[in-house]
This record gives sequence, C-alpha cells and structure tokens, in this order.
Amino acid sequence: MNEYSLLVLATQYSFTAAFAAMAAGTLYFMMERNNLTPEYSPVASLCAMVSLVAAINYFVMKDTVGLDGQAASLAGFATDYRYIDWLITTPLLLAVLPVLLGRSRMNNGMMARLLAVDVLMIVVGYIGEVSINRAGGGTMTGWWCLLISMACWFYILYVLFAEIGRALEGADSYLKSSLGFLRTYLVISWVVYPLGYLIAVLDLSDNLLIGREMVYCIADVIAKVGFGMAAVSVAKRLSAMQWEARS
Repeated sequence: MNEYSLLVLATQYSFTAAFAAMAAGTLYFMMERNNLTPEYSPVASLCAMVSLVAAINYFVMKDTVGLDGQAASLAGFATDYRYIDWLITTPLLLAVLPVLLGRSRMNNGMMARLLAVDVLMIVVGYIGEVSINRAGGGTMTGWWCLLISMACWFYILYVLFAEIGRALEGADSYLKSSLGFLRTYLVISWVVYPLGYLIAVLDLSDNLLIGREMVYCIADVIAKVGFGMAAVSVAKRLSAMQWEARS
C-alpha cells in the first residue's frame, strides 16, 4: 500500500491551481486587447495564446496526476505534455519583445534566430529527459542534451541583452526601462527549468523529483501569466502615450 504524502497531494493540486490561473489569464488578456492601440494589441493576443495553450495542457495534465496524495499516481505523469506546452509557448513569449520594441527597430533575422534556437533548446531538452525517464536516472544522452540546451540558453541571453539592447539605442527612456525589466523577468522566471532538469539527470531523491513538478507549475504561472500581465501593462502605457501624442 502506498504511503499518503502531503507533498504529493500539494503537487497534485498545483496542477489544478495552474490550470485555473492560466484560464483566468487568458480571459484577462483577451479583455485587455480593447485597451491597446492596433500597434500594441498583438501583445495581449500573444499573451492570451500562451495562457490558452498552457490552460489546455494543464487541463489534461491535472487529470493524469490524481488527487489522492499517492506517489504512484504521479509516477505515470507524462513529461511530454510539458514539452508540448513549452515548444509552443516559449516562442510566443519571446515574440512579445519585438512587438513592444516596434517594427522600425525590429530585426527579422534576429527574431528568426532567437525563435529557432529556442525551439532547438526545447526539442533537445525533451530528447534528454525522455532518455532519463526511460533509464530511471542520469544518462550520457541526458548530459549531452543538457549541455546543448544550456548553449542555446546562453545564446538566447546574448540576443536578449546584447542585440535587443543595441536596437533600443535612442529609444524612449520608458521603453528602455520597461523592456529591460521584461528581459530580466523572462530570464529569472526561466532559470528554474534547467535546474529542474539537473535534478532529474543527477538522479536525486524521489521527493525532489515530486517537488520539482510543483515548482514547475508555479514557475509556469509566473513565466506565462505573470510575464503577460507585466507586458500588457507596458503595452497599455505605450498605447496611452500614442493616444496622447495624437490628441
């Protein structure tokens, strides 16, 4: 008989809570579209798409983990759902930044490279985690995939802070500070994911692996709904500045 665990139960309920947060976020972003100028309304649309995709995935995931506090119920959780989510949502999150940056400053080549490397990072991470799951612990494939994913991650950091930083030269001070905050927010909120992968590849304790899933749920809400709310707030301020300039 499996032992009842409060950690497992909290982790199971975190999937339901994340679903509710993503669903609420989708409604919020759709309503905010009307408060933005046509130039910045895509920010709310992109954020709504991110939270909608995440809500659909969490709706499915919450039914696969149970609500009984039993570790065996979590054992069958399919990591695939998370990677399906990240494969779709992370490029959409990154696409918010050039919309705020403005078409005149947006470099299409830069954006294409950023999105391509992001997709590569997620795909390689998925291959590595599948290898770890099948072996029941760390594998050489898992370690190689971690190294490649981290190389992709550092390239994304370079684009976010170096190339977009250069594109912001001469921009309005509010836009500079706001995009600087959003870039930093994105980086900090994404740090938890490679750390979670590291817990798996090092084959650490079962409690850490269970807790990792709860942390992922919280991190997803922060990285998607939280980032979206911050981005929409910036878009609303920029829209207000446009309306003031036209009046």
